[in-house]
Amino acid sequence: MGERDAAPRTLVTLLQRVAERGARAFLRHGDREWSAAEFAERARWLAGRLHAVGVGRGDRVACWLEKGLDDAVAPFAAAWLGAISVIVNPRLKAPQVRHVCDDSEAAACVTSAGKLLAAGDPGAAFGGRRAVVVDELDGAAADAPEPAVVEPGEPATLLYTSGSTGRPKGIVQSHRSLCDGARIVSGYLGLTAADHVLATLPSSFDYGLNQLLGAAWVGCRVTVHTFFTARELVRRAASVRATGLAGVPELWVGFVDAVQRGVVQREELAALRYVTNSGGRLPARVARFFLAELPHVRVFSMYGLTEAFRSSFVPPEQLAERLGTVGRAMPEVELLIVDPDSGCVVPPGVVGELVHCGACVGDGYWRNPEATAERFRPHPVRGAAGGTCVWSGDLAHMDADGWVTIVGRRDAQLKIGGYRVAPDEVVDVAARCAGVATAAATSVRRGADGIPVLAVALVLDGPQRDARRIAGEVVAACREALPAYLVPGEVHVLGELPLNANHKLDHTALRALLDQRPPEVST
Repeated sequence: MGERDAAPRTLVTLLQRVAERGARAFLRHGDREWSAAEFAERARWLAGRLHAVGVGRGDRVACWLEKGLDDAVAPFAAAWLGAISVIVNPRLKAPQVRHVCDDSEAAACVTSAGKLLAAGDPGAAFGGRRAVVVDELDGAAADAPEPAVVEPGEPATLLYTSGSTGRPKGIVQSHRSLCDGARIVSGYLGLTAADHVLATLPSSFDYGLNQLLGAAWVGCRVTVHTFFTARELVRRAASVRATGLAGVPELWVGFVDAVQRGVVQREELAALRYVTNSGGRLPARVARFFLAELPHVRVFSMYGLTEAFRSSFVPPEQLAERLGTVGRAMPEVELLIVDPDSGCVVPPGVVGELVHCGACVGDGYWRNPEATAERFRPHPVRGAAGGTCVWSGDLAHMDADGWVTIVGRRDAQLKIGGYRVAPDEVVDVAARCAGVATAAATSVRRGADGIPVLAVALVLDGPQRDARRIAGEVVAACREALPAYLVPGEVHVLGELPLNANHKLDHTALRALLDQRPPEVST
């Protein structure tokens, strides 16, 4: 298939398009760079290794890898076999990895020697499943079979995300959805083969995966990089002369601070053409910085949900006047505000639940029909003829021109560092600590930029004099059992938790209470 032929509609045909670019530089990690042909060959090699351990059409393949070449090729390798990639966040600990493997019923796991070491007990993480350890197999021959013939509507990947309660659920994304997302987003970003994308977000995050697929779609270079400090990120963006960078609000606050402290000179970011924000509201200070001090950089403030990839964006030229909104629907998407009780579309200015219709809608939650029926429903106006839509859980209002403003959530789900956090995941760990009678989690906004911080409130079953010690033990337990983004930034000890008239936790009252008092422990 030539570059001018019909656009790819599956990851298999997208990989074939990449391969046709031959010696053109495509992916860089650290000091190494791979051409498009080398990238495609590595994907076929990994497909051969998976085929050798019995992976076939429809099987799920858990991919738990650090950011790098193999993390990037794994979804393509699985697709080559007609299998479904299950992209596991590299920051997860062994118990969460085991949940993903068990829930998806993974046939095999792709991992690295480094992740095996981090797991401690691979059996505990993978549940006895066969592990293909990529760096232990370098140089080993692997004959890839002919590519599977897959249809655009077939499942391509499972992306695990936290719900408002319970353990993370796998969202099924089809080949069509992934390819449509790459095509539409790269289109409105103006991405071309001349760009050089710095991709730092994990591929388990739909936002991060879309960066890789967008680069594959247009044939531009992409540098994948794991950063630990904002200073390091800024230096990397300058050194590789990145033209595009995606981030979440917390990242952009650190980015701005690093540039203002002179970590790099502004001229060193002259190549930077655009930046994108998602995973939370873009802080006003960040927007003002780019508009005033890096005016050549186009800032795309975006909104999306894992169930539907991207939904909306604010065009850069309207950022100053539309700050605080999440923009208008992106091409091929329709956004509606629906009354949660009646299911009817509400008039402009009235708050309701944001519903995403059109392109990029996922296929529901993996083998979870109850949760799927709750969130994935027929079009609220046109019914089945309008296709399946996603009820986001976000409360919002829309003006007469289609600009959407998010005002809260229907459930207790939190957004911390771009991740959706289910309070139960943190509360379960805290409540198991000695001296804790009950616990709750919420978010509070801290600092001049109002960045959300994960806060845990404890009620003790022992003396209050032990409050600070127990709060510290809760933090330590969360660090031991949970990924870093689920470790509370604050722990408070209360006499009792605020309850509503139905004797359930009053999240609004809890957040207001914690906003007004210092924590026992702050991390």
